[in-house]
Amino acid sequence: MVLDWVRGKLRARRGNRIHKRPAVETPLGFKFIGPEVMQSGGFEEEETKLIQSFLSRADLFVNIGANYGYYVCLAQSMGVPAIAVEPVPDNVSLLRKNLELNGYENGATVHANACGGETGQAEIFGVGTGASLVQGWARNPKSLSFKVDIRRIDDLIPTAALTQRSFFLIDVEGFELEVLKGAQGIFDAEQKPVFMIESGLSDHRASGELNKDFLAVFDIFSEQGYKIYRVEDLTIPVERDIIVASLEQGQDLLQGLNFLMVHETFDLASYAK
Repeated sequence: MVLDWVRGKLRARRGNRIHKRPAVETPLGFKFIGPEVMQSGGFEEEETKLIQSFLSRADLFVNIGANYGYYVCLAQSMGVPAIAVEPVPDNVSLLRKNLELNGYENGATVHANACGGETGQAEIFGVGTGASLVQGWARNPKSLSFKVDIRRIDDLIPTAALTQRSFFLIDVEGFELEVLKGAQGIFDAEQKPVFMIESGLSDHRASGELNKDFLAVFDIFSEQGYKIYRVEDLTIPVERDIIVASLEQGQDLLQGLNFLMVHETFDLASYAK
């Protein structure tokens, strides 16, 4: 208990230091307060390039787990309307500050809650980029936790406004399956948006085991007519068999942390070059 309390204090202190960093003009064209790797433009470089490619033609950007607003600011810098969902109070505070720094307040809607399958409340652990609703995730201390509101994506996003050029980025640190349970209305929309999800078979669960929920995530998209691709290879879709084999063998044969989900009617060819 004492060790957990100490770790909680240390992580909170590191989070406070990030808030005190000066704003920096990033290479991506917006001012930003956050970790140095984000300010320098070195954050998730491959993923960022892919997101930029989709944002260049997007009509809406939805970021579930928006953190400090890195990708929301990127979308706004490219003139794309954005919806940001972020539950951690400290993160929301800095997200709003980053929007204000750039004059993006009117172009981005911020929802200070988490997303899940049902409306309610839950406890989230940690601060910063690794905060999670999954207890023990990334060794987040129990002493550093907050009660946050849970809402369904369906209650936040006007589905009538969605098109195939709408882009969803979901980065919720192990809570992906629960988020998707509250998105049936999104899947039922006449126009099918594109999704990018930070998930996979290997993650930061306390058990150290493979993420069994990833098979259910795959099935949800597959049943809705989506094809799933590793961000590193947009030419060959992921097959269900490799996920099943990985879980049976206890070994991650897929080796991916970010996945793109596009409906079977979507023309991915121009993005896969």
